[in-house]
Amino acid sequence: MQRKKAHVDSRIAEATIDKGLLLVLTGNGKGKSSSAFGMLARSVGHGMQCGVVQFIKGQWECGEQLAFE
Repeated sequence: MQRKKAHVDSRIAEATIDKGLLLVLTGNGKGKSSSAFGMLARSVGHGMQCGVVQFIKGQWECGEQLAFE
């Protein structure tokens, strides 16, 4: 296990390309927005650049939108 950890650590140290990440959360039920905005808050807290695209049905005011404006 130590050999594997040393190998992984050396690969991480050699990494030079920064890659972005796109998450798509779908499905019925609750929790998708809460999960997404939690990940967003943690990422911003770590100094990462983030963006949000949210498709909202209807004309009602969305609390998530109000919080980030």
